[in-house]
Amino acid sequence: MNLVRYGSSPMGTFGELTLGAQKWYTVERPWEGNKPSVSCIPAGTYPIKLGAFYSGDGVGGKPDYPAYEILNVPGRAQIKIHKANIALQVKGCIALGKDLGVDGLHWAVRRSADAFQEFMVAAALLAPSEITITWAEAQA
Repeated sequence: MNLVRYGSSPMGTFGELTLGAQKWYTVERPWEGNKPSVSCIPAGTYPIKLGAFYSGDGVGGKPDYPAYEILNVPGRAQIKIHKANIALQVKGCIALGKDLGVDGLHWAVRRSADAFQEFMVAAALLAPSEITITWAEAQA
């Protein structure tokens, strides 16, 4: 599984995740020196495992659901690949979308739930064990 990032701005870090022959757009937080909850993670290769995304809003809130966790990121934990549309909706995690667009005043990935469902089906078939994250161009 590979994530190639195109660039980072105050609106987020955007890229493409590929698994087998399938591709999805991604949004993450802007690069902020690997600060937990406010930065995308450093480029590199990391093991992943199937776990769960906990919505954290308690009983009667949004349901928890299966999600992949990215492991062994220095100084970080609980980094998930999950549903979201804009960078402000992720806390150091990666969100998937079917296409790019805007959500209000924010650059966004769109149709995140559809993209996430496709990703989980592909992952069940291909059983990825790691993710490699790179930048399309050298980043300052």
